[in-house]
Amino acid sequence: MQRIGSAILPLHYGHPPEKLFRRMIQLSGILSTLIVEKFGTINLLEKLSDPFWFHSFSLAIGFDWNSSGTTTATMAALKEYSNKKDSPFKILGGKGEKMSSVRPEALSSVASGFINESKISNVLNSAKTIARVDQNLLQDSYDLYMHFIVLDEQSRWAIIQQGMNQETRLARRYHWLYKTAVNMIDDGRAGISSTKREESVLDLSTRLSDENRRDMLDLVRDNPMRYRHIFGDRKQMTLYPENEKVLDLNHRVDWNKLREIYEYSPSDFGELFMMHGVGNSTIRAISYLAEIVYGSEPSFKDPLKFSFALGGKDGIPKPVNYDDYDKCLAFYSDVLSDFRIGREESMIIVKNLAKAGFRLSSP
Repeated sequence: MQRIGSAILPLHYGHPPEKLFRRMIQLSGILSTLIVEKFGTINLLEKLSDPFWFHSFSLAIGFDWNSSGTTTATMAALKEYSNKKDSPFKILGGKGEKMSSVRPEALSSVASGFINESKISNVLNSAKTIARVDQNLLQDSYDLYMHFIVLDEQSRWAIIQQGMNQETRLARRYHWLYKTAVNMIDDGRAGISSTKREESVLDLSTRLSDENRRDMLDLVRDNPMRYRHIFGDRKQMTLYPENEKVLDLNHRVDWNKLREIYEYSPSDFGELFMMHGVGNSTIRAISYLAEIVYGSEPSFKDPLKFSFALGGKDGIPKPVNYDDYDKCLAFYSDVLSDFRIGREESMIIVKNLAKAGFRLSSP
């Protein structure tokens, strides 16, 4: 499984004005439909799984240039559009409590005949694993609070989820794509669009941590309780990059959970980190113990990677010009209509639109 990339954005609160959001629904839907009808849903999924394209797409339809709400508003607009009966894709999930809506919405898609029941369980299992990987294996101080699945009728998908760091008031967005399904814990990230590279990171989702992961598995099979003296009653620690050897993470080791893991004896690392109740604190403790006992270091490197069109909600780089927005909507509505009847000029416009990938240049 390849994680395509991520983005880091300041936390902003509030909602886009209703008159802007209504237009965002229309424009995002029209542009997405153009891409699907010319190149297929696979192409749209690939684009949405690219953090650069996604960000440019958000800016093209008029949202903030750097806000955490970029993800919320763009996906909410696309989700509302996808609720139309003839939409070639569906979007499941959402922000906060709406994350739990993934399963009932998936079952609703089955009931409506959009996707076959035999295929939906694989999608949901993949989504659950991906959430665990970004929450527990990549420990970058961002806690997931947003989870979206973009799904087509063939059960192909892109997953977009976002984490929040309450202390720094930053949000980080993670992108995944079904197509690169090889191994969910062996890299694949193209980068992170960010104003800040995090230094206190434990990344067990990279092949650079493969030896440490193997030793973690050996350790929990070999009764980790006998290494309790390494921690004593101290707060949990982990090694820190750049030769600063210890970082106090203010968590105590859950020895009862380690005993439970030992008694269960997971068969592989995937089974270990997907065990019920095994969170990031337990994973961090096992990784630290494996390094102390076996000497295998995990990766501490943060895996890191703009554009304007109609203005942004907060007036950056300029206020949204609604007259221009309506002209843009009318133009692309005409392009879509002409494209459907095979008019050559519209075919060229759609082809150029796909090539550009909405990477518009900033002023």
